[in-house]
Amino acid sequence: MSSFLNLQKEELQFNGYFLKAQNIVRIQVKTTELPIKAIVEIIDAQTPETIAWFVTKEDAFVDDECTQDVKTEIIKEAKVRMREPLKLSVSPSSTEIDNKKVFIVHGHDESVKISVARFLERLDLKPIILHEQASGGSTIIEKIENNTEVGFGIVLYTPCDLGKAKNDDELQMRARQNVVFEHGYLIARLGRSNVCALVKDNIEKPNDISGVVYVNYDSGNGWHMALFKELKNAGYELDANKLFV
Repeated sequence: MSSFLNLQKEELQFNGYFLKAQNIVRIQVKTTELPIKAIVEIIDAQTPETIAWFVTKEDAFVDDECTQDVKTEIIKEAKVRMREPLKLSVSPSSTEIDNKKVFIVHGHDESVKISVARFLERLDLKPIILHEQASGGSTIIEKIENNTEVGFGIVLYTPCDLGKAKNDDELQMRARQNVVFEHGYLIARLGRSNVCALVKDNIEKPNDISGVVYVNYDSGNGWHMALFKELKNAGYELDANKLFV
């Protein structure tokens, strides 16, 4: 492979170093029947004790009695490979995104979950409520993986748990930890721009992830327009007139 890259005048990596083609004067490729350490020991044993010489691996490499130069064969093979079309080991995804489906990850607040699901249905979208999908023993992560065609996720941050940092005095309202975890997984799976978190009340939420979209969930309908815009930005074709139905 190194000879192949060098013939193409590309940078190559050798022994942890990156070498530029213009800096390479000569390439030697050798093969041995013995490990290089054993060759060092053989040369060292053949060296008279009267000669103060420390045998190195480089000395063993240039020794023609224990090594065979295969540079010519390697370069011939590289030239043949250069004539062949370059094959990329990239498998195109056969899964098409269904812009009619949306994941919903939620905690224990049923009213918020139902409200968001009904809103999506008004927009002619199908909510995929992960905790309601037929499990067959599958975890939430496996359910997400089994619905690879879904292109957007909504995470409901509702005050279901209490918690605090070790050095804090007061407990804070927070979403369930599985919701936070699944939020991160959806971001990794779909991309930050395709995940939106709806936050109810003044609860603790992750603040160390840049670029995460949080939308305040209020008792009115202010969140409708914000969520509508996020879905539109993600490529969902929606009818704004249905916001006012």
